[in-house]
Amino acid sequence: MNMPLPDSIANKPDIIAGLEMYWQAFTDLNTSRELGMAEGPIPWTAIDQWATRHRIVGEDFDRLVIILRGMDAAYLKHRSKSSNKTLGKRPKKPSTGKQSIRSK
Repeated sequence: MNMPLPDSIANKPDIIAGLEMYWQAFTDLNTSRELGMAEGPIPWTAIDQWATRHRIVGEDFDRLVIILRGMDAAYLKHRSKSSNKTLGKRPKKPSTGKQSIRSK
């Protein structure tokens, strides 16, 4: 059963060597964001805990924060655009097969 890969996987972008750590940090920390009316940013405290666990300090920590904040801003912007496309669209009601009283 050989199915073709989805386009998003077949044409995935390459991560530049040396930047894998930032992608790993982002994917690890993505689950720490608060959810309310919308997704919130990754909390600074979560970034700090991740960096401490991975022994990232000083200028390396500052760089990590700057890069993650940029990645997070792009992610939230993308998610906001995606959710705005679905606003105002009502989900279709499932058909029960029963006739409405009003239609009789």
